Amino acid sequence: MLKADWLIILKNYIDGGFLRVTKAQKKMAIPKVGLFACFSGSSNSGSLTGMAALEVVRHLGNETVGICSLPAVLNQVSRQSALIKQMEHLIVIDGCHHACAKLLLADKGIVPDVYLNLEENLHLTKQGPFSSLAFTDDEVKRVADAIVAAVNRYFTGLKVQNEQ
Repeated sequence: MLKADWLIILKNYIDGGFLRVTKAQKKMAIPKVGLFACFSGSSNSGSLTGMAALEVVRHLGNETVGICSLPAVLNQVSRQSALIKQMEHLIVIDGCHHACAKLLLADKGIVPDVYLNLEENLHLTKQGPFSSLAFTDDEVKRVADAIVAAVNRYFTGLKVQNEQ
């Protein structure tokens, strides 16, 4: 980056270009459904949980569904803990049989309305450590579709079964 580019960035920062926040941004809408994804990037199945969660937010919008911060809740960040209490439903997505996200949240007294395990419920195979990118777009779509189906059941009045 050229020195002139840095000067423009600095000027915008000083003038408030990066700090401008609209009233709509200040008044954040709490999504109706919160997603806790394992999102362990060390394996394909963990990566899939996060990629699919992002696709669900893209598809349904962040007014309907939002990704919750597992590390923030585990570290008792008060804002994140308060936000999830305001959500109508929580969905936890784990990539494998170890069920890390579900177990970690259970230690904090958080029980999801829906639990989805990629190995157990969708029969996807965890390929092990360092397989972070060993997944396909079709697999991301398949996982995202399963999450969207769970969310949509809430909004159509159908009971969602907690598959544990």
